[in-house]
Amino acid sequence: MASSAQKQASAARRAKNRARGQARTYPRVRARPIYSGSSCKITRRCLGRLLLLSPGVKAEELANFIGYCLAYAAALHGIEVHASVWMSNHHHTDVTDPHGNLVPFKQLLHSLIARGRNARLGRYDTFWSGDAACDTRRPTDDESLADLVYTLTNPVKDGLVKWGRLWPGFTTIDWRFGETRTFKRPDWLFDEGGEMPEEVSLTLVRPPIFPALDDEELYAKLMTQVRQREVEFQREFREKGRRFMGLRKLARQGWNQAPRSFEERFTVAPRWASSSKWLVLAQLQRDREWERQYAAARTLLLRGESAVFPAGTYWMRHFAGVAVAAQSP
Repeated sequence: MASSAQKQASAARRAKNRARGQARTYPRVRARPIYSGSSCKITRRCLGRLLLLSPGVKAEELANFIGYCLAYAAALHGIEVHASVWMSNHHHTDVTDPHGNLVPFKQLLHSLIARGRNARLGRYDTFWSGDAACDTRRPTDDESLADLVYTLTNPVKDGLVKWGRLWPGFTTIDWRFGETRTFKRPDWLFDEGGEMPEEVSLTLVRPPIFPALDDEELYAKLMTQVRQREVEFQREFREKGRRFMGLRKLARQGWNQAPRSFEERFTVAPRWASSSKWLVLAQLQRDREWERQYAAARTLLLRGESAVFPAGTYWMRHFAGVAVAAQSP
């Protein structure tokens, strides 16, 4: 149960968000720019924080299923995957979108996962939470690397296993950049002879950071920080007298369970994240300018006048055929 202080904090946050929206000088824009070549961390949670992705006793089957869906969706839409960890009730996947196909990639990936897991668990209900999309971007190379570290050490941070490589679910922690792995079509979900291939392969692509380092040097830098972070988590657990859950307890997790910890509500899904608030503010100002241009173009369009939407416009370009400005190199 949420405490009185937590309820007051939620009410204050709602009021602050409402005031921010009312202060806009242009009509509200729900669209987000989708730029070709952009990188981000995709985060998606299960409905009600249920453990619908818990590895259980069929961890290998689940890892193959997730790997198959991820590889198929990434290959179909040309998405480059840099890191991915699928926890019991959410996932973090770091990607680069060379062709501006992030939206259909996410739709296909999450649809395949939802239908497959529901079929395996005998469920018929909604699988994913209806929260707003959380596709976070980082403005610097160091923070983009820290994002990968966060993804790969998530099972340790949450107190499930002592080392990230022990996570029994799907994880790319032991993949090297440029390494390719193959996943077989789950015969319990897809029919033989259908449109789904018998096997699909996924190559882990290095992120577009630290160009002076080669693949092995960047991998070594990443894994050094991963190990440091894991050791820090272990020290914090010892100081608090906590223990890691371990593989035996993980295998006994029920999919219809949910964590008991309190979760903040009515927060704004971040678009940018950085240790420097000035970098975040600069990026948010660019987003606000994009929204102003989008709102102005939409107003012209509704009046029946000629309108050019800003670069990064996705839905209106694909489904309404509007004119869109060229993206800057």
